[in-house]
Amino acid sequence: MMRNTTDIVLRDTYDLAVIGGGSGGYGAACAAARRGLSVLLVEPGPMLGGNSTLGGVNTWEPGIGGPGFHGQLFDLLSATPHAIGLSRTTKFYTSEQPWGFSSIMPPEAGLTYADSLRRAGVPHADWVRVTFDPDQLAGAMAEILNALGGVDVLLGWRFLGGSVANGRIESVDIAPVGPPTGSSERTRRVRARFFVDATAQIHVCRALGCPTRFGAESREQTGEPSAPDQPKETLNAVSVCFRLSPREHAAIDPLPPGVPDEPFVTVNNITQYPNGDLNINPLPIMEGMEFHRMGDEAGRAECVRRVHRLLRVMQTRWGFEKFGLARIFPFTGVREGPRLEARTMLTETEIRKGCSGQGDAGEWITLADHALDVHGQGGLCRELPEPYGVPWECLLPPSLSNLAVACRGAGVTHIAASSCRLSRTMMQMGHAAGLAAAVALDRKTQYPDVDRAALQKLLREDRVHLTPEAFPAPPKYSAG
Repeated sequence: MMRNTTDIVLRDTYDLAVIGGGSGGYGAACAAARRGLSVLLVEPGPMLGGNSTLGGVNTWEPGIGGPGFHGQLFDLLSATPHAIGLSRTTKFYTSEQPWGFSSIMPPEAGLTYADSLRRAGVPHADWVRVTFDPDQLAGAMAEILNALGGVDVLLGWRFLGGSVANGRIESVDIAPVGPPTGSSERTRRVRARFFVDATAQIHVCRALGCPTRFGAESREQTGEPSAPDQPKETLNAVSVCFRLSPREHAAIDPLPPGVPDEPFVTVNNITQYPNGDLNINPLPIMEGMEFHRMGDEAGRAECVRRVHRLLRVMQTRWGFEKFGLARIFPFTGVREGPRLEARTMLTETEIRKGCSGQGDAGEWITLADHALDVHGQGGLCRELPEPYGVPWECLLPPSLSNLAVACRGAGVTHIAASSCRLSRTMMQMGHAAGLAAAVALDRKTQYPDVDRAALQKLLREDRVHLTPEAFPAPPKYSAG
């Protein structure tokens, strides 16, 4: 049963405790519950989905991956009008009009969900995206978890800390978000046999002393051809996404108090929702390190001011005066933060080798093929000729045997993070972590010693592709 109340009764011990209810956390909870494990999922926000819902990143970019849990969500939402759709680029960026526009494709276009599962080697004009209403996606996630049973979901609760003994997490402490009132003053202690850190900023790992990385590593550290000569304080840039709704008459939205009437121009991805609204993803709204140094509250406030300035430009210069501001999403779209120093680190070099050159496919728990795409200063965007595999040990800290990381803070370098950070990839990382807990419990072992063949077998049973089969390319399309 899903619960978001302070009046809860926790189990004495869960099989799996998942901290963070974004894409990775959902994947972990769903996978474990499907295999009969008792699961606690703790999420500080008011709904599931993280950046995919509260962050306004309401599009799954084209990318390889089996039609696993995200395919199930697509099928469920397809039965609801205006909940989800397949989109394609119908306008490309130009210097005079610095945005790309993706339109929802009609049924007669003949597209299927499988057409969205490939990017590498597919011309940009033929990419297929999945665009969804965020509230509908969060509701579908909750519906699926409720139907599975065995999952307690605590919305509006946050991680505080934990205890470790003999290289294992024994328990974590959680508390309601916000000022303590009444019964919510109590901290709850959660015991579990296995844990997943899906907090994006890897709060669990950092609190429990796992080694982490922050910023760009040097070429000497990683051997990456695109790495700087010296370590560099730089992060992938951030966005604050917002939603526009069509209106009958042209108008200019007023600037809020304190927002200067000065233009702010950036590159934008604009995607049509199934109901005709528009999702705006500014690329970027602020440099990643600038946001980090300002802090969440001040950085967020400045990003929101820039959103209003950007909207003024869109309405006065770019022809969007018949669209009004419907929502600025409450989560800031942070693409990169601290990252785990994992047992295995995924690097640019391994990504560029691709599946054909990486070697041991028996270690992979998901495939990815998104471009190496660093937003902001020092950025790069390099499309990949083929997919690559993400090894299981990229999710594992060296010091804790019952913890896995399923979020953008997994064991990837700064450059690798620019590719291995997409929502569906995170969901499949979580999928693997949840299944690995089931395998480990069944065989009385720990995460590092999980039988890889058994884990891959379960992933394949759940329709996750672990070798780069020849996915059919999406049907040819011309934006005109």
